Amino acid sequence: MPFIIDCDTAEDDIMSLIMLLRNGKEVAGITIVEGNIDFDQEVNTMLWALEFLGVDIPVYPGSRRPLVKQFRTVEEVHGRGGVGEEPVKPTRLRASSKHAVDAIIELSERYAGELEFLAISPLTNLALAYLKHPRIVENIKHVYIMGGTIYGRGNITPIAEFNFWVDPEAVKVVLHAGFDITLVPWEVAVNNAIDERTWEYIKGMNTKLSNFYVKIYSHYREFSMKAERMRGNPHPDVITTAIAIDRSIIKRANREYVDVETNEGLTRGATVIDYLDPGHALSGNEPNAEVVYEIDYERFVNLLIKTLKG
Repeated sequence: MPFIIDCDTAEDDIMSLIMLLRNGKEVAGITIVEGNIDFDQEVNTMLWALEFLGVDIPVYPGSRRPLVKQFRTVEEVHGRGGVGEEPVKPTRLRASSKHAVDAIIELSERYAGELEFLAISPLTNLALAYLKHPRIVENIKHVYIMGGTIYGRGNITPIAEFNFWVDPEAVKVVLHAGFDITLVPWEVAVNNAIDERTWEYIKGMNTKLSNFYVKIYSHYREFSMKAERMRGNPHPDVITTAIAIDRSIIKRANREYVDVETNEGLTRGATVIDYLDPGHALSGNEPNAEVVYEIDYERFVNLLIKTLKG
């Protein structure tokens, strides 16, 4: 099945691309959206990564801002280049002149019923594509979303995850559009951050990809351990990608009704999950997403190690 990767390029977006390619998946296009770092740098960093990998996949720049709200980038988390402090740029590859929204619509028509959509960023591009061409709901087979929270542990505010916080209006559009959705919330990444044993093992592999991994994740790992008090670097995007490749990585998931808070202030971007049965008098909300609660860390790490070999 072909994939679109919709991303705000940083280290985990790049590793998601590598994982798909190394596991035999076709990537039909990469769409870029506002998010982690300066938008033009997001585009440059993805093109730089493609040159490193020796592959030429179309890169489509998309929305530079959310539908409604203002937002901030997070260079302190990923560095100015998204892979550390040094900005990187391609020497040969260039981005497509086609807008990401149009590319999503065209690819969904070309691969109707087969296309899978990896949404590892704010959902602005996908929301705009749906609003312009609602038939993409029928054409896109499955949407994998990294975003939101289960229990309200935020990473941009105390209760909001970054992707949902950047463009909550887009999240609301996508959640209620009728896509077949698997949602991987932030806490799944926090609970399965790369521990010291795994980090040292990867450092000792000494392959082209393992060395690249250590290089692009060092800044993020240091920030995550110091500022967010994690045991190591989390893999929100790569876990989402791993699930798209191998569903046996999921240990527990349930169909839930999921919504998002769009008001400004303390609750902007907060994830709302209705745990009441749809038949309950106070509820009536039908599930609209599969929510992942737990994964098998060892299975995930095995897939990551396999990806970095050779």
